[in-house]
Amino acid sequence: MIYRSRPKNSKKIFLTIPIFIIFIFLAVSLSHGAENLPAHKVLKGYINQKERKDFYTNIKRIGDAEPSWEPSGEISTENSELIAGFSGLIVDIDNDKTLFSKNAKTKVKIASLVKVMTAVVALEHGDLDQEITISSKAANIGENSMGTSEGEVYTLRELLYGLFLASGNDSAYAIAEGIAGDSDSFVEWMNLKAKELGMNDTVFYDPSGLDDRTMSTAFDLVKLSRYALKSMDIRKVAKTEEILLTADNHKDILLSNQTNLLTTYPGVEGLKTGYTEDAGLCLITNARNYNHEFVGVVLNSIDRKGDMILMLDHAFGVYGIKIEHNLL
Repeated sequence: MIYRSRPKNSKKIFLTIPIFIIFIFLAVSLSHGAENLPAHKVLKGYINQKERKDFYTNIKRIGDAEPSWEPSGEISTENSELIAGFSGLIVDIDNDKTLFSKNAKTKVKIASLVKVMTAVVALEHGDLDQEITISSKAANIGENSMGTSEGEVYTLRELLYGLFLASGNDSAYAIAEGIAGDSDSFVEWMNLKAKELGMNDTVFYDPSGLDDRTMSTAFDLVKLSRYALKSMDIRKVAKTEEILLTADNHKDILLSNQTNLLTTYPGVEGLKTGYTEDAGLCLITNARNYNHEFVGVVLNSIDRKGDMILMLDHAFGVYGIKIEHNLL
């Protein structure tokens, strides 16, 4: 029997001087508190040395982080009302030109677009053939699922397919636990990576996007996607339309890519959809035609597919390129 993933509509010390006792008590209390800060407090500046060492040990970066990178200038003055989404940005990543922008540096919720960073951190700290056992937490995290069950064993490669094609939250948590030991440490690594990339308006709270406290901007997500696309492994997974995962240590799973436009708009090669009620419909797309490769981001839309088509048509049109389709 084949499981087909289906999305849902996420010691004692004695001192004789009293004042010194007070000083020591306060110092120990503050230190203890810092070490036990919850994840969202850590994100505001505290990262203990163990986490920092773990992040920088044996990291295999997929490319130059280029933290100061940003598009060099706009070559389009298209009206921002082109799209229905609150925020949108499309950039030619071959020449770093902005082709359309709307509220691109305004922080908003991003839902499952988080998973692009999950994939980046996983690839930089893990191996594709690394085996990961599915925990109860991962298997039962809820919302979108690739269909894993507790106790099953998957390779990182297989979980990446589940991450992109099915937007599996089970995939995201299994990856986080398998790579970093626990999801909280993995989220710290995600935020350290965001800092490396110069994503100054981004903060992550979980590896899946279910936590709507995560915030980013279209601008930061273009930076992230541009970096992620330096990985041929991410490119390969993100452009896969369908795959059957078979092995002796897990059930057979058929995954179909849910990324809008992958099979309909000429030149589209991925990347990732996202949705929660608070974040709205979100989409990152990369497309390549006539020696131009674009990365587009739409956030908080009521029609991410239509918005992305309009942005892509406009972007290619800037170069005098008309893409034939019947999608509008």
